[in-house]
Amino acid sequence: MMILFAQKKDCCGCSACKNICPSNAITMEPDEEGFLYPNINHLICKECGLCIQVCAFQNGYDTSKNIDIPEVYAVKHMSDEVRQNSTSGGAFTAISDYILSHHGVIYGAGFDEAFRVYHQRAETSSDRDHFRGSKYVQSDLGTVFSQVKEDLQNNRRVLFTGTPCQVAGLYTYLGKAKVNLSYLLTIDFICRGTPSPKVFADHISFLEKKNKNKIVHYAFRSKVLGWGRHTEEIVFRNRKVDYTSLSSQLYKYLFHSRLCLRPSCHHCRYTNTNRPGDITIGDYWGIDKIFPAFNDVLGVSVMINNTEKGKAVYTDILDNIESIPSNLKDCAFKQESLRMPAPENPRRKAFWDDYLSRGYKYVLNKYTKYGKRNTPKKIIKRILRKLNILETVSSAHQK
Repeated sequence: MMILFAQKKDCCGCSACKNICPSNAITMEPDEEGFLYPNINHLICKECGLCIQVCAFQNGYDTSKNIDIPEVYAVKHMSDEVRQNSTSGGAFTAISDYILSHHGVIYGAGFDEAFRVYHQRAETSSDRDHFRGSKYVQSDLGTVFSQVKEDLQNNRRVLFTGTPCQVAGLYTYLGKAKVNLSYLLTIDFICRGTPSPKVFADHISFLEKKNKNKIVHYAFRSKVLGWGRHTEEIVFRNRKVDYTSLSSQLYKYLFHSRLCLRPSCHHCRYTNTNRPGDITIGDYWGIDKIFPAFNDVLGVSVMINNTEKGKAVYTDILDNIESIPSNLKDCAFKQESLRMPAPENPRRKAFWDDYLSRGYKYVLNKYTKYGKRNTPKKIIKRILRKLNILETVSSAHQK
């Protein structure tokens, strides 16, 4: 009987095993925390072993095409509009525009109407724009790996962007499928871990019930207060915009607390500078100290070219970006994710025990600032009760 992983920390949910299975015996099913894991139908499984062989997370990933010293740049898109609508400096838009100009296709993470995050395919810039901006939720890859294979077999240029574990999984899948990779370009982004889709779904439901209105837009990293601040912004159907209330920022607190990250994120194999993608992008944190003249309120990207293919694309997009050379030491200065996995919060187990037994609002009260919002009122009530008791005791003595 095939066993894909011994513990959940050994599976990143990349879906390579599902896509490689010749018998379609594997489905990706959510566990109690909402993370997708492969489930084998042993009645139709032929035990060919491809699912085990294709696992980059357990077997390692290929970096044989990486150059010895990656090229590193601080990058800003020439367009203020692009940077305003990007998480950092708009590097993804510049790269993806290049692919689209060569009749290529883009794969990236976007929302559906219910704000579930899943990987999608785009052939136009308007569809590609849905992939802009960070999504602090693990995306559902569905059958995207198979779609990428089909596009490559049809000699289409393909840009795939995702977490490093997703990029590594795609490469091992395509390698096992013996696909020509000449037209494939990959971007992995600097990732601090992927939170639970189940928790985010409950967060959306919580906000809609609290505001008695439907959410029509959600930005995990809005620039309404500038690039340097992590501000979540929600737009409701009644046109109410909220980026200042405590409730609008609660998911941010959960993300930074590391209470609801996938178990494998705390054992990530990719939190180093030996990256699986042709290009690595992220926020250039610390640019204000390293290159203060290049700092910008609309954001600055770090772009790390890991392969010759990545270097060539950088040259091809120079007309659309401003850039200055940097190095791995400087860009990793404030990027812990280029040095080590996200440490597991010691309260993670307690959080999930509470979440599964008592629900989302309970953990908000216990594990975020939401539970402290009424602290002054509680203290006042406690003082009044004590005063009342003192008055009662005093009256009794007088009698």
